[in-house]
Amino acid sequence: MSEIADISPPKGRIGRLRYELYRIMFETPDAPRLHVWLDRFIMTLIVMSVIAILLEHHEDIHEQFHWEFALFDKISVIIFTGEYILRLLCGGLSPRYKGKRFATLRYALTPMALLDFFVVVPFYLTFIVELDLRFLRVLRLLRILKLMRFILPAWQAFCLMGHEHIDGHLIEIEKPKSILGKVRLFVYRIMFETKDAPKIYYILDNTIVSLIVASVIAIMLEHVEAIHEVYHEEFALFDQISVIFFTAEYVLRLFCADLNPLYKGKKWKLLRYMLTPMALLDFFVVVPFYLTFIVDLDLRFLRVLRLLRIFKLARFLIPKWIEFKELNKERTVRQQVYAILNPTEYSGEIQHLLDIALVGLIFLSVIAVVTESVEEIHSVMEFEFHYFDRFSVFVFSLEYVLRVWTAVENPDTPHHIKGRLRYVTGPAQIIDLLAVLPFYLTLFIQIDLRFLRVMRLLRILKLTRYSTAMTDVIEVIVEEFPSLSAAMFVLFLVTIFSASVMYLFEHEAQPDKFTSIPESMYWAVITLTSIGYGDIFPITPIGQVFAMIVACAGLGMIALPSGIIATGFGEKIRSRREQFQKMVEEKAVDGVITPEERKEINDLAAEMRFSSAREKQFEEEALRGMGFVRRASGASSLAVFFEPDARIDAIARMIEPLSLHDKSLLLARLAVSLPSHSIIVENPKPPGPPPMAEPEPTG
Repeated sequence: MSEIADISPPKGRIGRLRYELYRIMFETPDAPRLHVWLDRFIMTLIVMSVIAILLEHHEDIHEQFHWEFALFDKISVIIFTGEYILRLLCGGLSPRYKGKRFATLRYALTPMALLDFFVVVPFYLTFIVELDLRFLRVLRLLRILKLMRFILPAWQAFCLMGHEHIDGHLIEIEKPKSILGKVRLFVYRIMFETKDAPKIYYILDNTIVSLIVASVIAIMLEHVEAIHEVYHEEFALFDQISVIFFTAEYVLRLFCADLNPLYKGKKWKLLRYMLTPMALLDFFVVVPFYLTFIVDLDLRFLRVLRLLRIFKLARFLIPKWIEFKELNKERTVRQQVYAILNPTEYSGEIQHLLDIALVGLIFLSVIAVVTESVEEIHSVMEFEFHYFDRFSVFVFSLEYVLRVWTAVENPDTPHHIKGRLRYVTGPAQIIDLLAVLPFYLTLFIQIDLRFLRVMRLLRILKLTRYSTAMTDVIEVIVEEFPSLSAAMFVLFLVTIFSASVMYLFEHEAQPDKFTSIPESMYWAVITLTSIGYGDIFPITPIGQVFAMIVACAGLGMIALPSGIIATGFGEKIRSRREQFQKMVEEKAVDGVITPEERKEINDLAAEMRFSSAREKQFEEEALRGMGFVRRASGASSLAVFFEPDARIDAIARMIEPLSLHDKSLLLARLAVSLPSHSIIVENPKPPGPPPMAEPEPTG
């Protein structure tokens, strides 16, 4: 892709040479005329090379001019190789890599640099390995893609891509006056993201994402012949429904896409949108289905084309990725990877999406391990299970390695060696290791497959990283451990006592059942827990009476640990509510909750897993305790509401905990925010008339 950016001329002879070379090889504001001539020469050579490759496929022409074709191909490869090397020498000078390490490597990994590499590498591979000529010719056709360096800028300029947020969303648009215009505007707000997007937009987004994922999974399962034979009608029906839905989405986007403000004052608005990458992808996702009514397509080819649907996720992923890159402009690669893997202020939505993907992979992996134990299913899908397991192990191993590598970015583990050693010994990291360890053990030792399947089920424990439920259980157990240990100790004593007494009563009557006190402990446990399997029970009258006493005592003894844990959960919920309400009080102390403060409150509520109703309830309780009520408009600002007798106390309560600096800030914020909220006093008493002077007594 051409780079239209100015760069500062470097010092030094080699630096100036690279700078001049950069001006020749890439487009800059002060590019010399040689750059234009070189561009035209490379473009002409690409076209001639592709024409030569096409003519070479004709056997008669190839036999007559094979020597000329070979010579021209070698000359082309030499020129393209020289171009690639020269671009590598100066590509790192691009302003986008300023202040970053490995600038040349960063350029070498760009799409156009990789394309330049793959254009010439097949020629050199023929000196190392024996390549099929037909395969080599196909690879050489990649040269036509080099034209993208010259075509892509013009295409982007025509489609107005890259000037604003993708597809120009998040830009305010003018409201039309006609009924049709209002309908198109409403459809635009539903189909594209705008500042005032309605709730149905987000519902539709989630529906489309779910349908894309389900459609791709269905296409993959359809490749399993045994499944396809049994459910081919269901697969066909689901595919038809998906195509109809995607077609309606594409048509509705076309119906209103020209309302995009980026196209204002431009001709061919609809065509500009139709040539954008996402619109083209939407078109190619549905067109194979309709082609089957016109031409007879190979089913395998059709299935491959339908896999393009997974690329529709780019519409939802690219904005999240752009947001992440904006948040991490000046940060290192390790810091960015840490932000992707862990929730931080730099993570954005991309970290949440990665969590969802990993949770989904964990569930699918566990389901695969469970269903693989069914021989009928395993015999049919052995190949799929085998490679899906390896894919899961690869992803989980990569996640584990990246987490260990980026652990030092956590302020709690700053030391490179000791910090990582302390990190890998944590409970979550041990679970991550156990999730992949069985696979690597099979490379060194022979393991029973049944044992291996059970070990692979440990992957479900990885969900503890993404679910607060297990974390809450562990925290409650740790906090209530003294009480739980006391209750468990009492339960242990009761079990020992019950087993010993029952052994004394029943050993002579049932020597084969109550053979010893440890054997009698089995009876004691199942009786105390009220399970009562019935395989061992007393038959003597005194033993039966004692069993009834033990059973009644067990109801209270087993309920004791449950009550302790339930009380611990209640305390945790109460402490969370108090923590949340304390934050609300801190943010609303001046009577105004700003959008930034609102975001912090919402983030804390999401972290504590409060529902929207519970969040609103706790917030209203906190505001009511401060003497505040929310404005009727539902805005983030508040209206201060004081009872007449409590207003002095409420104001004093607001100001008392503040420092002198905070009090001055409070006065400044109140002065700014007074126009946006009001102070209301209920039932104010109007001032009465001044008291009349009593007449002086006469006489």
